[in-house]
Amino acid sequence: MKFFQRVTITSLVFIVAIFLTTTGNVKFFSKVIEIYPLDDNIAFVASLLVWLLVFLVIGLLLVCYRYSVKPILILLLVVSAIVGYFANNYSIIFDNNMIANSLETNVAESVDLFSFELIAYVILLGLMPSYWVYKVQIVKEDFLQQLWSKLKVVVILLVMFVLITLTFSKSYTSLTRENKQFRLYINPTYYLYAIGKHINSKFETVSIPFKVIAQDALINRVNDKKKLIIMVVGETARADRFSLNGYQRMTNPLLANENVISLSQMYSCGTDTAYSLPCMFSNIGRSDYTHVQGKNMSNVLDILSHAGVEILWRDNNSSSKGVADRLTYQDFKSKRLNTVCNIECRDEGMLVGLQQYVDAHYDKDMLIVLHMMGSHGPAYYKRYPEKFKIFTPICETNQLNKCTNEQISNAYDNTIVYTDYFLSKTINFLKSNQSQFKTAMFYMSDHGESLGENGLYLHGMPYFIAPKEQTHVGSILWFSDEFSKDVDTKLLNKKANTKLSHDGMFHTLLGLMNVDTLVYKEKLDYIRYIK
Repeated sequence: MKFFQRVTITSLVFIVAIFLTTTGNVKFFSKVIEIYPLDDNIAFVASLLVWLLVFLVIGLLLVCYRYSVKPILILLLVVSAIVGYFANNYSIIFDNNMIANSLETNVAESVDLFSFELIAYVILLGLMPSYWVYKVQIVKEDFLQQLWSKLKVVVILLVMFVLITLTFSKSYTSLTRENKQFRLYINPTYYLYAIGKHINSKFETVSIPFKVIAQDALINRVNDKKKLIIMVVGETARADRFSLNGYQRMTNPLLANENVISLSQMYSCGTDTAYSLPCMFSNIGRSDYTHVQGKNMSNVLDILSHAGVEILWRDNNSSSKGVADRLTYQDFKSKRLNTVCNIECRDEGMLVGLQQYVDAHYDKDMLIVLHMMGSHGPAYYKRYPEKFKIFTPICETNQLNKCTNEQISNAYDNTIVYTDYFLSKTINFLKSNQSQFKTAMFYMSDHGESLGENGLYLHGMPYFIAPKEQTHVGSILWFSDEFSKDVDTKLLNKKANTKLSHDGMFHTLLGLMNVDTLVYKEKLDYIRYIK
């Protein structure tokens, strides 16, 4: 035990690196063993453990010195424990998009992720080893001694690194070429890389001047009757859980009685709100979208506002993620504005007082965005009032891996039933205004959700490996009788079952408001209009 009371910086780094590599990579090695069973690959898997350790030690030795070593190692231990918990229990990957999503999560969403098992992870794998790091005495060495000591170790480790790679070259080639997604689970190396990428993106975003586009935008139509469109941004709504799309359960009992059109093959721009939301309102398609460009350019709401459309954003989620920064924004997560709150503030509260707003702007075209809390996990059971508890038994915890698939599905499906109610109520609001306006509702979810399929929960997987459950999203259109006269509904109904994507939302909103601009692309508009 005395050895552990006085250690060199190099020894301390080694001890912590061994601890992090062995305790923080359970998910990584479980993925590896699925492809490379231990019976035939035990030497390779063991070499992979050493390979990760060598890589981590070299990296830490480069940044850990007398006064930086303890803060760095303590921070790594605590964060790695949290990352390990979410990887092991939800199969969540912390790439740069998930880092952004985590940083933009509000207090209420953070509470939903809280559990006693998370506390146990933090205490046992984070705080307890951190306390030892804090208390241990470091042997004093001058700078040259430290440098020489580290240099010798780094050289030895690099030789080991090369030898291991050469010895198992075929296996490493196979791993990096055919299963490169496994690297996303390496803890702490990958999330450190993701943090660096996120910070670099932030610097690039603030360093680029804002680009104003579509200055030529103007409303162009013969009929002088104003338009009132409500754009409902859904949260975590899977298309395959809508009975409108053929789901065997009746999750859309109210919308089934409305003349709605479900765009049943809609696919999202991203797998998390922080990425998808600004992307879907942007003119940049999914394949080219980055926050550096997208957040530094006029989005479709900016363009509509410039053309003369009155824009209002009401939010019952975490925020608009920058989309409504230059527009009228109201936070309905707050009880100060939202009068329908029980357990949490409900989406339907965003409709309260909306008539007064409409009446105050009767002489203008209006686009009102309602950003739902929707089906946000993992605490699905909180997302709807008691009377919408239709399917039982439900999962009544945020630890989804503790519930059966049936319980998770029941709780999630109840959130879709409540979404159905909210959208029906929104349509009724629009019907009450159709004598004065041409009215329409456009619903689009930001991304989908994994409910335990293949051991995956929640969302946020990198798009290139994301399952369909996280990218295939709900989308619904409704038009008043007068508005529908402007739309080729027969063609739209045929198009509703073809594959579409968020790439078209920008152009569809411009088309719905009859806004002419050179940036509008008719071929990307979901709707064909009758001129």
